[in-house]
Amino acid sequence: MDKVLKRLDELIADLGGTDTGTRSRGPCDLLLEHLQAARRDLLGSMLGEYRASLQYALESAACIIDKRVRTDTKRILQSLLNPEVSMPRRPAATSPVSPSPASLGPSPR
Repeated sequence: MDKVLKRLDELIADLGGTDTGTRSRGPCDLLLEHLQAARRDLLGSMLGEYRASLQYALESAACIIDKRVRTDTKRILQSLLNPEVSMPRRPAATSPVSPSPASLGPSPR
């Protein structure tokens, strides 16, 4: 969870959403609200709400004018929504944790 929180904090800071005591209105306020909500939801162990906030943030990323920054932000949000897709898989023999049955797919019959 620490890595995810750090990533959310970086996104919030990069978009100018650090809490400095002043509140400026910008084109990405809604995106920042969704990212901050995702952070709170994660800390509160509200995983359904966390995922919904990330999805809303992903949809709100269109506010980012710089195409490269927008693409990077969407990639990061997508990796937070689907961590199993963005992380390279280890061979089963070297993995310290056995995969869950759900991650293995349907069982052969």
